[in-house]
Amino acid sequence: MITKKEVEKIAELARLGISEEEKGKFAEDLSLVLGYVDKLSEVNVEKVEPMTGGTALENVVRKDDDSKDIATDEMKAEILNAAPDKENGYFKVPSILK
Repeated sequence: MITKKEVEKIAELARLGISEEEKGKFAEDLSLVLGYVDKLSEVNVEKVEPMTGGTALENVVRKDDDSKDIATDEMKAEILNAAPDKENGYFKVPSILK
């Protein structure tokens, strides 16, 4: 069973403001969802072949009117340089884990 304290932590991580009444409701709802997920572990999948290949979808970069990539390396560098914190060419953000 999910506790109100755990719901508070999840709400904090998601930056959600929820009332005491909502905490109780979410605790019940999340516990039900986790119960359903737990039930999946009872399914016998021993003879089921794993899916391979996924989908045939791929990312497509559209060209603008000047036939240039939307995000050029120069634009990417400019955006990264404007970031308040960066490391090794990536945005650095605070951890949500405590």
